[in-house]
Amino acid sequence: MKWRAGEYNVELDGEKLYIGDSPKLIINLKTQKNFIRYEEENIPYKKEIRISPDLLQRKRPEVFQTAVKYYYQQACEIAEGIQVAREYGNKANRTITVKEPIRENKLMRQMEQEK
Repeated sequence: MKWRAGEYNVELDGEKLYIGDSPKLIINLKTQKNFIRYEEENIPYKKEIRISPDLLQRKRPEVFQTAVKYYYQQACEIAEGIQVAREYGNKANRTITVKEPIRENKLMRQMEQEK
């Protein structure tokens, strides 16, 4: 079953609740093994998410919308934080690879001078 909760797409499929598009928060209502699907990767979402059956039946849409917004905003912050960390890591790794040939050249010069 698909519907909108405020500005977010929501889908209930068996025991799983899907919120948003990209990133997509995937909540297993039974096991609480939740994750964020972002750019073809599943990022664990360790916080427990409790949504009562009456909210899933859309009996209190305002409360459900507030819960969806809260959990989805947290998921987006996690996904953005991981993206920033990866970009920083890639930048740091690029810096290392640029410096490596310079070190090799210095070592070769030192070895030549010692001869």
